[in-house]
Amino acid sequence: MTKSSRWIASRYAVGKTTVNTHRNACMGIGVPKATETRMEDNELKEVVWNGDKGELRTGTLSQSLSNVSPESILEMFGYNTDEVEIVGVLREKHAQYWSRDLEEMLWKHSYAFGVIRKQETEITDSIDPVQLLKELGIKSKTKTTNKVNGEDSTWVLDWADWQVCKAEGGGSAGFVQRFDQVMESAQIRLDELRSTGRKLNELLIIGGGDIVEGCVIYPQQSFHIDGHRRDQIRLAVATILQGLYTLAPQFDKVRLLVVPGNHGEHRINGNRTAIGDNDDLLVFEMAQVAIANDPNMQHVSFEIAEDEVSMVTEVQGWKYGATHGDVYGRGGGSGIRNKVFNWVRTMAANRHPVGLVDVLVTHHYHHDALEDWGSMLWVQNPTMDGGSHYYKEATGHYARHGMNSWVVTKSERFQDKQVLR
Repeated sequence: MTKSSRWIASRYAVGKTTVNTHRNACMGIGVPKATETRMEDNELKEVVWNGDKGELRTGTLSQSLSNVSPESILEMFGYNTDEVEIVGVLREKHAQYWSRDLEEMLWKHSYAFGVIRKQETEITDSIDPVQLLKELGIKSKTKTTNKVNGEDSTWVLDWADWQVCKAEGGGSAGFVQRFDQVMESAQIRLDELRSTGRKLNELLIIGGGDIVEGCVIYPQQSFHIDGHRRDQIRLAVATILQGLYTLAPQFDKVRLLVVPGNHGEHRINGNRTAIGDNDDLLVFEMAQVAIANDPNMQHVSFEIAEDEVSMVTEVQGWKYGATHGDVYGRGGGSGIRNKVFNWVRTMAANRHPVGLVDVLVTHHYHHDALEDWGSMLWVQNPTMDGGSHYYKEATGHYARHGMNSWVVTKSERFQDKQVLR
């Protein structure tokens, strides 16, 4: 006995129109035949490779893969897990349909997974992050005596938007080369400032987020990285330690102020889990653990966000605030400047600490900018990543990489700015 559309709709809590649509589809009325098993052209069962990275399209499945391990999924489709690895879900679809044969509503599922060939994902031997510090011969040193007797001052370095393992701009090798060059420029600048009478007894490093590239920020990301999440974390930690071992011995006091970025977010199916579950924070915490018992690094301290997207600290009596910038990225009007201004104005109206600072340090937009708003100075920082070919082709815009630096004294909140390259 054929069930009525009203009975089916009531039994399975779906609309009567939905049931009629499925029935018409089964009879070929108004839609192509075999709709129950037809898939979109781009969802056919196959792997589409682009060099060493690809997309595994499952086609229509009667069973959900939500609780199936990546290894089992690969084996299900005949792939060797020693050679191929799933790096994320690019797309998934779930829909119900009415089975005339079984006279009940059934589910159909389809997925597209990002896959890579394992043997091509390792970072080149010359920059193996585990051996990086040994190869560079870098280890902690005792503090040197600061012989300048000028006014107490703080040298600020902005470490943000490294996006470690981003393939563009020479990939991991290109980033290591850029960082090494910047460290040489930093030493030259430090000596130069002290030669002019700047005491620079304190170093403040602002970790502004997007230290790692991430793996699931956007669907095509697996095609634009040369290292998975673990690779990114290892190289980022090694680089942070390299920077600290190089600079810290030259200061009486070193502080790190760290906020999360959007690329460091741990995501499931593209959705952020929690603000604090962020690799941009994790890499600095791991560096903190690495130097915790080093007698030469006891003058180094960390202020790392927990579940905050902005942090506030005091520098030579001035209130400094730092945030990555994604928090205001989708609202606040047109233009980056207006987005920042409207966001901080709202924070000030609600007496949030970041809205009441003397200097606001932001990132995320990868370019260098500076604007004086009277009681607040806005400092937007450039990036150390390798650039974006797509962004340049789409807009014509691009920004030079670099690491921003400046000096703070009790009388001046911001001076001696120089982008190190």
